[in-house]
Amino acid sequence: MNDKPIRPIIIIKRPRRRGHHGGAWKVAYADFVTAMMAFFLVMWLVASVTKEQRAAIFDYFKNPSMEQARRQSRAPARMDRAAPVPR
Repeated sequence: MNDKPIRPIIIIKRPRRRGHHGGAWKVAYADFVTAMMAFFLVMWLVASVTKEQRAAIFDYFKNPSMEQARRQSRAPARMDRAAPVPR
């Protein structure tokens, strides 16, 4: 046999010096995918209901608060005019 002593294998682990690559695109992509999911759910819902139900859905999206007495206020730039604001 070989009279030389067996040398152990030494593994030196040096830290990798990689910079931060950023992940903002993941957030943007997640927002996009969520918006697409919501869009296709609304499209599926609109296609699968009767005309009366569809009209109710459209009315909901026109006024999400569903309060009949409450109207949308004017834009801030138009509030200086003399016309009264409906309440």
